[in-house]
Amino acid sequence: MSVETPVRRWAVVLHVLTIVAIVVLCVALAYGILFAVLPDTLRAAAGLGKAPLSTGHHAAVAVAGALPSFAILYVLARMRALFALYARGEMLTVACADQILRIGAGLLAALALDIVSRPLQVALASLANPPGDRVLAVSLAGADLGQVLAGGLMIVIGLTLRDAARIAEENRGFV
Repeated sequence: MSVETPVRRWAVVLHVLTIVAIVVLCVALAYGILFAVLPDTLRAAAGLGKAPLSTGHHAAVAVAGALPSFAILYVLARMRALFALYARGEMLTVACADQILRIGAGLLAALALDIVSRPLQVALASLANPPGDRVLAVSLAGADLGQVLAGGLMIVIGLTLRDAARIAEENRGFV
């Protein structure tokens, strides 16, 4: 039995799971943008009270809140591509390294979009208020540091794998 066999089996399973995750996230995003009610915490932060928003205004606020999810869709797509490479038996290649780098960059982009989308969502929601009652709220959570480290780790692993893949390719040329 090849050492790669368990990796390839796991990669096939994870490839399918990432496709399922992409579909579920797309459905959830569509539902959230089109039908979900704004959370009470957002309404309170924007000073809205119980006043309803127009359909377009509601959709704009929902899209602003969904921005990090679009980056997560990108990360899932890159993970799907990486698992497809592993399933085909590609392990130590530049293509794998590039996908890992993109996953790390996507995680960092998702965090950046999350930091931007929070105040953007509150500011957009508060546009329903009269001038002088509009709000801009900025916050950072402790979990953000973990995501920065995870994204940075993926980038470093990708860079390291890229160098290792190039060295392995050179070594294959000598044999």
